[in-house]
Amino acid sequence: MGAAASRQQRQEDAARAAARREHTKRCREQRRLMREAVRLRRHLAASHAGYLLSLTHGASALTRFAVGEPLPVSDHAPPAVLVHRPVVAPSTPPPLLCSIKQRQQQHRNADDFLDGAGAPSVTTRADGGDEERTMVVRHRSLAEVATGFEEYFLKASIAGDTVSSLLEASNDEFKRGSNSILGALCCLSAPSVAHERVDNINGGQRHSSTLQQLLAWEKKLYREVKARERLQVRHDKKLAELRDQEYSRKINVDVVKLKAAWEKARVQLATASEVVDAASAAIAELRDRQLARQLLGLCHATLDMWRVMRQHHEAQSLIAQQLRGLSSRTSMEPTTEIHHEATRALEAAMSSWCGALSHMAKHQRDYVHALDGWLRLTLNAPVDGTEATSPVAAELAAFVERWGQALDRVHCADVLKSIKSLAGAIRALYTLQRDELRVARRVSQYSRELDRKSRMLRQVEKSYYDSHAPAGFSVWHGGWVMRPWGDDGMQAHDARNEVAQRKEEIASCRRAVEDEMRKHAKAIDATRSAAVTGVQGKLPAVFQSMAVFSASLSHALEAVCRHGTHVQ
Repeated sequence: MGAAASRQQRQEDAARAAARREHTKRCREQRRLMREAVRLRRHLAASHAGYLLSLTHGASALTRFAVGEPLPVSDHAPPAVLVHRPVVAPSTPPPLLCSIKQRQQQHRNADDFLDGAGAPSVTTRADGGDEERTMVVRHRSLAEVATGFEEYFLKASIAGDTVSSLLEASNDEFKRGSNSILGALCCLSAPSVAHERVDNINGGQRHSSTLQQLLAWEKKLYREVKARERLQVRHDKKLAELRDQEYSRKINVDVVKLKAAWEKARVQLATASEVVDAASAAIAELRDRQLARQLLGLCHATLDMWRVMRQHHEAQSLIAQQLRGLSSRTSMEPTTEIHHEATRALEAAMSSWCGALSHMAKHQRDYVHALDGWLRLTLNAPVDGTEATSPVAAELAAFVERWGQALDRVHCADVLKSIKSLAGAIRALYTLQRDELRVARRVSQYSRELDRKSRMLRQVEKSYYDSHAPAGFSVWHGGWVMRPWGDDGMQAHDARNEVAQRKEEIASCRRAVEDEMRKHAKAIDATRSAAVTGVQGKLPAVFQSMAVFSASLSHALEAVCRHGTHVQ
């Protein structure tokens, strides 16, 4: 009977030890995921600000390029019919997590923080006067089309200011100086309205501060769990010694001392457990009262951003349809060095735009997945099972999981492919422009050589005519001029041969100039044709893919927020 009880006791001790190890492992993984979330939040803020900046740089580079390309739009090209919808009102985060609202009502009198966080932010909805307006726009040249693109690029960039404020993309931690990439990326400043909305969403608590506090508590929790595990081992050892003494009843062992040592270990273990429970409670409090509302606000702000960007990219797609009427036959102006540099800047801007979009999508997806993994771990009950799973945490975890799934479903591969294709076309155009400029330099070089040889021929002819003039006279510039009687002229035969040789050199040089000029004309026609082909074939596809991508992402995020709105 005693052996069976001892065996059962050992099994229970082994089960508790395994549970403690699992708890320690879970705390270590929570700490890692929260540290990853803190890091990814910084990367997401920088990549988001970089994406908005790439929109403005792309707009500026496209305008500079279009000014140097004198390509008219045919009068037969259909105009762009733009539909101006009412300004999308910010979607005020509803009480998506019903438990948050209930929790706020319970703690309204206990914490001043909830006084500001409980009230929804005030938004202005469009009245009946702000109806859709249709406007017909006709552009006469590529420069005018690029100006229309730039207008909507800038509007799309401004649409992301609220998300930048939520992510603190313009915070001092990213400003490393004027020579820093992050400092350059994060110079965007959101308007005051965006800051007020951010304060309403977050309840006055910054998202980065919440994550830093959670990381500090996770570190403390892991340390305390490790310390409690060591105390548990010591407690189990003292308890085993006491039980062994009770069973064996050794005479030379002080039972009182063993009981005192075990009691001390038990008190230390109980104190350590209280510290662990306090750290877990602090993490749960931050998660339920601050992180939940901040993540909800960030998702809704991202939804608003892509809704607005969808409208602007759709307008750009409609404007781009006019590029079908571009013609390169009406302009044969050569490429200048300034326009050559503008082409290189446009290729760099498109590559930067492509990279910024890829980085932003990746960092957003990784950030949401890191938070999703952390929330899943926090749903697990503690070892002793005294703390019930928070309903706020359960609903928040479900919301973030849907958010991550939505980001996984919407891919930007088509957008990246179209932007890379446009950048490749611009790079090919840059190569053609370089060849054209090389031919133009040869034309200039041969023309200067022709002028130099012509001047030399005139000098030789002057000497030749002087040698055939009567003594004392010189035939030059259409008249007879007295010359000194003692002046000996050149020999007629040598002078005649030199004149003939000079004329042959000039004829050869003139033929070379004419050949290079024909090559230059062909190079100009090739660059103009390549410019039209690249702009007509690649640029509309970019805006079309951006419109499709922004529409897909906004629909996916809208489904996430709408599903969460009706959580009961």
